[in-house]
Amino acid sequence: MTQTTPTPATPPAAAQEDLLPGDILLMLSSGQLSTLIAWCGDSIYSHAAIVADQGDLIEAAASGVRRYPLAQRLVDTTEIVLIDAYRPLAHDGNALDDADRASVLAKAESMLGIPYPIDALAFLGVVVAVRGKWPQNWLARIVVREALDHLIHDDPSHMICSEVVYRALAQCDVQPTGRLAPRIVMTGPTHLPFPKIDAKALLEEVWGLLHPQRREALAGIRAHLETDPQAATPPLQGAPADAALRERANTVRDRLGLSILPITASVDDAGALLEEASPETPVRAIPNPNPKLVMPLDLASSPSHTQIGRLLQADTIK
Repeated sequence: MTQTTPTPATPPAAAQEDLLPGDILLMLSSGQLSTLIAWCGDSIYSHAAIVADQGDLIEAAASGVRRYPLAQRLVDTTEIVLIDAYRPLAHDGNALDDADRASVLAKAESMLGIPYPIDALAFLGVVVAVRGKWPQNWLARIVVREALDHLIHDDPSHMICSEVVYRALAQCDVQPTGRLAPRIVMTGPTHLPFPKIDAKALLEEVWGLLHPQRREALAGIRAHLETDPQAATPPLQGAPADAALRERANTVRDRLGLSILPITASVDDAGALLEEASPETPVRAIPNPNPKLVMPLDLASSPSHTQIGRLLQADTIK
């Protein structure tokens, strides 16, 4: 029997003054691709960052790992529509002390400037390959196929935003080593309803990330959306079938060192197939998780983190 996940209650409001260095920020951006990333990742989040000192956050960005003013992020509702804050706990369940937070911040700062060689399309490909989930919407399926092909033809071993947060906590200089490493648990699909997607805006957002030959192949669809932005069916070519998406996802999973999705997996249960999860054990701890595969969902679901509250909720969020 398929179980649905209840819609979580809106967290209490929080403010920048409530935060401490080492706290975790999970965000949803306003773009169509970000919305698709969140849905495919079984999460309401598409980005992660860690709170620094001096009013900054530290995050992976297209230009590399960087500091960014948190106050600016909180007022930039044209780009960000949702920010929730979480507080990490040590393995004994106690809050981090000042020395712990200083160690986490030092590790985060040591990653500043590290290249972040992944774009949003590749990020979507990693999310889909790890979660094994793809939408029924025709254009979203085409974009998912492009995202997986993007990784197949390029190097998939990229640093994603959640990796920076995870490494700052797991690899900081504390004793015993790894005492602050977030416990990552395996979670099945959340069955979030598929969001409203502006097809024309989604394709335009993806367009500049595509390889030239793929832009040529999709030119007819782009032209059709110019005249019919709400097209309900794919013009000129069909959306890829489940088997085609699964084949591409398995190619990426193999490169990432993950097990292969069974050929019998369905769209509804593929998200539960992470590393042999079963209905009898829908949630279990993952020992020594690969930092490169830690997702925003993993940070939100970790029993090592407690939610502080919501710092930002723009009017555009549903």
